[in-house]
Amino acid sequence: MQWWCSADGQAWTWDWVAYPGVWAVVLGLAFIYHRLVRNAPEEGKKSVRFGWIGIACIWISLDWPLGPIAAGYLASAHAFQFLLIAFVAVPLILLGLNGGAADRIPTAGFWGKLFKAVTFPVVAAGIFNVIIIATHTPAVVDSLMVTQWGAFLNDLLWFIGAMVFWWPVIVSVPYRPRFHGFFQVVYIFLGTSFHTVIGIMMLIRRYPLYSVYELAPPMTSMSALRDLQIAGGIMELLGSAIVFPLMSVIFFKWVKKAEHDDAQIDAELERKRVELERTRRNKQEQGLVING
Repeated sequence: MQWWCSADGQAWTWDWVAYPGVWAVVLGLAFIYHRLVRNAPEEGKKSVRFGWIGIACIWISLDWPLGPIAAGYLASAHAFQFLLIAFVAVPLILLGLNGGAADRIPTAGFWGKLFKAVTFPVVAAGIFNVIIIATHTPAVVDSLMVTQWGAFLNDLLWFIGAMVFWWPVIVSVPYRPRFHGFFQVVYIFLGTSFHTVIGIMMLIRRYPLYSVYELAPPMTSMSALRDLQIAGGIMELLGSAIVFPLMSVIFFKWVKKAEHDDAQIDAELERKRVELERTRRNKQEQGLVING
């Protein structure tokens, strides 16, 4: 029984195929998300919808037709699937959780300390990039994608790695006051650099990189090498199209907040100066009264 999308070596047809494992995972994720956000505060309910969009993106990326095409036919679809999961779906889910549900996550005890350690920016970026490199290595891809459990593990690693990576940027729990906008921009830039390198490697290759796609039954008229180069373009261009606007938003929000904080500090200093000047004048007037 085919419960998860994998490279089965069969000729591609546009006949719909059911993948109950995908449905079970998506329904389980939706159930957990609903449990977490159902008591979200009123001001956070608008953010909850982003999470549902993210779960829909997970479904689209894993189910027919994108799921099987990405698993066993086109490297370009595999690259698009990766970006849809790791750069779109997971950040949207975290935006939904940040609407109030994340405040209930424990940060004390063993599990709380472990959670803090895993989502510490340097550690999170390391975990994410190790997963990216490992799951795009030819030997790993060719081994995992030919079995259902292997393909499932690949998709699960993408989801976990993205959750860990984007958590420090999107979710405010645990609170890290020093990890402000500037450092978040640097974190995202450096943390997503490896997928850019992988995209460049795909673009400049003269021979196919992954046997699972090179030897797959042809789905289109393009060669495996052209498919790989398109995958590199997707990783490079589409990835940048997602990351750089996000970094710009974070940077300008940080600049605006810094300007607002500076204005508040200036206003407070001016208030204290006026109070000191008023106190000095009162003392002078009192001195004149006494001398008179």
